[in-house]
Amino acid sequence: MLFIWPVVTIVLFRLRPLNEALAWTIIAGYMLLPRITAFDLPLLPAWDKELVPSLFAAIMCFALVASDKTSRQGRATQRVDAGGPIADGFTIRRGKVLFWGLIVLLFGSPLITVMNNMEPLVEGDRFLAGLELYDGLSVNLNLLVGLAPFFLARRYLNSPESHVVLLKVLVIAALGYSLLALYEVRMSPQLNRIFYGFSPHRFLQNVRYGGFRPVLFLYHGIWVAILFSIAVIAAGALWREFKGTESARRWLLACFWLLMTLVLCKSMTALVIALLLLPLVLFTALQLQLLAAAAIASVVMLYPSLRGADLIPTQQIYSLVAGISRERADSLQYRFDAEDAMLLHANRKPLAGWGSGGRNRVQTENDRTIATDGYWIIVTGVYGWMGYIAQFGLLGLSTVLLAFNRRRFNLSPATAGLTLVLAGSLIDLLPNATISPVVWLVAGALMGRYQTARAIEKTRDIRAARVTASGRHEEQLRPPSAAAEEKPAYTRPPLHIRKPREG
Repeated sequence: MLFIWPVVTIVLFRLRPLNEALAWTIIAGYMLLPRITAFDLPLLPAWDKELVPSLFAAIMCFALVASDKTSRQGRATQRVDAGGPIADGFTIRRGKVLFWGLIVLLFGSPLITVMNNMEPLVEGDRFLAGLELYDGLSVNLNLLVGLAPFFLARRYLNSPESHVVLLKVLVIAALGYSLLALYEVRMSPQLNRIFYGFSPHRFLQNVRYGGFRPVLFLYHGIWVAILFSIAVIAAGALWREFKGTESARRWLLACFWLLMTLVLCKSMTALVIALLLLPLVLFTALQLQLLAAAAIASVVMLYPSLRGADLIPTQQIYSLVAGISRERADSLQYRFDAEDAMLLHANRKPLAGWGSGGRNRVQTENDRTIATDGYWIIVTGVYGWMGYIAQFGLLGLSTVLLAFNRRRFNLSPATAGLTLVLAGSLIDLLPNATISPVVWLVAGALMGRYQTARAIEKTRDIRAARVTASGRHEEQLRPPSAAAEEKPAYTRPPLHIRKPREG
């Protein structure tokens, strides 16, 4: 399947507009390609479900845009124009220094991490060799592959129209995925074994509340649940976008169907996220949606500091969850304790972290390694504050900046809904490591919207001016009315009308 997906990508880009083909390539590839199967070649990133869709989507995007620059005729130009203001150029109007500063920090921090961790790590019976320059280059290559959807979405999914397309693709893909999920809820998680010949996780981890939770072709049932959770929010955003039209009802029904599927996924965190954010999407003003998403993004970006300063009410959260499920509350408390130990370990090298290879892990007195679940604590331990600021800044800063400029940009319901989709994903990065190409795709679309907002509005003004000028030109060429025939409107015929020869 990994070798078939490039063909699927080519077909999508030949049949669909560029923005839609890009969204389908990344999202469907994440949903359908196998989890573990990879071909790890020397000095190259692994040929897996993250690399293949992003690589060939990038090739097709660049090929279409290049063909559009050399020839303004043919099907390629039509597909590029259909994807939004791509043919008019990609002009950054704001946030250049901020964006490139985060990029430099992102790819520079692994090299600093290596220089700060060249000595071996010896703790009890554990011995870990020091890092080398090769490790830093390898980490940077993996970061480039992981963030490729972000860069593509920033370039090609930055318009309000593309945000609608992105929401539609996410919801439609989730609707199709729900049928497979319902099969696994009833028959147990076995589709990955049927199609690819292996099971990605231990079977007992998928048993919950006397039934099964679906895994499909993702890493774990938690990944499936958060995917349906953000799809519920996306369907609600589409209902707001098309409210008052015939299609609005269909998106509302899709929202209800996906919510019921999410309940059957048996994941409390994902369900709480959907129930928390869905009312905001459906019933509140767009400005309130943006402010709520910005508040969530701000808390997540500052979470290590808030957690270290004991400003996160962990005890109250534990008591609240204990009132629902004692088992879930005990699991949550274990995570809190593990995060405390790992945060203490990370603070020993706060700037650039401990690096990869298990150096960020903590062992108990019984020589057992503490499990790391939250993505925030993984990034903090591996990359330090430099890497955390870079990654979570790219993820969340665009939402905050869009909220601050909400009155100037006149953002659409689709864009506001997309900020809440991203906010829901960011919340889940605190207890779980559910980072995915879909999350980076949404973050890139919002970053591109913020950086090109003025350019897009200017493009629209130019198009409106062209339409107005065209309308005036047609009005001038229109034959005079009967009442005005007594006095000719023109003293000489227009240039494009041949004057009859006299005599």
